[in-house]
Amino acid sequence: MNWLSKKFTFVIIPDANQSVQRFRLSGLIIILLPITIALLAACAILFFLLLSRHASVTDTLKNQLAASALQYEQQLSENESHISELQTNLVLFSEQAHAMENKMVEISELESQLKQLAGIDTKAPVSISSLSTVEGGQGGEELPLPEEAGTDLILETSKQYADVLQQMDAIIPQLQHTKKAVVSYQEILQITPTIWPTDSRKVTSLFGIRTDPFTGRATYHSGFDIGGNTGDPIYAAADGIVTLSERDRVLGINVMIDHGRGISTRYLHLHKNIAEVGDKVKKGQVIGELGSTGRSTGPHLHYEVSINGKNVDPVPYIKADRKEP
Repeated sequence: MNWLSKKFTFVIIPDANQSVQRFRLSGLIIILLPITIALLAACAILFFLLLSRHASVTDTLKNQLAASALQYEQQLSENESHISELQTNLVLFSEQAHAMENKMVEISELESQLKQLAGIDTKAPVSISSLSTVEGGQGGEELPLPEEAGTDLILETSKQYADVLQQMDAIIPQLQHTKKAVVSYQEILQITPTIWPTDSRKVTSLFGIRTDPFTGRATYHSGFDIGGNTGDPIYAAADGIVTLSERDRVLGINVMIDHGRGISTRYLHLHKNIAEVGDKVKKGQVIGELGSTGRSTGPHLHYEVSINGKNVDPVPYIKADRKEP
């Protein structure tokens, strides 16, 4: 290994006009220099390889980031579309709810009118939909909500709303038809003699064959008698027009009312007649005072109901007491 410590001279001969240059290097330097150059070359190659790999990894990450960004944008777009659809559905639900509310108000008004016309109690029964929850014990298995539950609920609720609206559209004309029928019935009821013509309920003689109070013989009684006090009010049993208001020796002071449809009522033995011929009277209106004029044994009202000119038993017609105005 002595040669490593030896000196070696290197001569560089330039052009003829320049001087010769000499370099003296030891054997160790001569050995280390190529090794150093080789190491530097290896480092450069390694650095280049690492740089190339880093660039490849960077490109891959960029591509992945670009793909992820595109996916996120698509997902965001789908979410925005879904949100827009939900908002549209909410608007539709709001409009349907408003339409249902208006129809329910209309139905409630019709129902109230029908109840008033028919005299039905307007107190509504308690329903499940009107109940509210309070704090207290609760339980049940905890189950996850399906992903499609929201969409299914929206579709189902929308269909239910549409069905309810369709049913309401069908019910309203029926209620209107029922209302017309009830109004027609009320009008007929108003001109039908269905109330007591007196405040007294003391029936002293019934309709039909009876013993005459004066002669004691069997006779036909064309009405029925209601006892009372002189001056007690006499009421029209139904709406109508007064066709007779007179004083007769046998019938006493009497009033006849035509109610239409061939029905008329007559009130005999009055103390005083208040209604005059041609007067339009209302059901329950005072038309005279109870008395004992004509062929009478004491204060009472002889009340008659006739159908197409033929007297009938008034009792089946009397359904209710007179309502106070």
